[in-house]
Amino acid sequence: MLRSNRQVLARPAAGRVWTITEKASAELAKNIEPAKRTAKALAEDQKAAGARKIGDVAQVVHGAAGQLHAELPQVAKSIDDAATALERAAIRLHERSVDDLIGSCATFARNQPLAFFGIAALTGFLAARFLKSSSDRARNPER
Repeated sequence: MLRSNRQVLARPAAGRVWTITEKASAELAKNIEPAKRTAKALAEDQKAAGARKIGDVAQVVHGAAGQLHAELPQVAKSIDDAATALERAAIRLHERSVDDLIGSCATFARNQPLAFFGIAALTGFLAARFLKSSSDRARNPER
């Protein structure tokens, strides 16, 4: 008898906990959506800026190839081909969505975990060096 009374009392409590959990989950989802949209818009802006920068670099490389063409035509062709590859990369980056890029990164990480880890470590190392040198320059502007 005592056990069945506990079970009877526990059912409404469990229902209330479940209702509170559902409400909290719905509220969290409602609040996360604007943050997700903002982050996605920021990522899209950065992606577009990156694509423009890559395109700008490609134009500079094309210009360098043009200057070398008269003296070193084979080298100029190789440099021009590299610039064309940069242009194609910029176009592909501009055309793809952030979700596509994230999916591609995730697929690459699953298929090539060692290469992905190596690239991530190298990127972290380069970012740390960049931030350290920027910090040093900010502290010692005369250098």
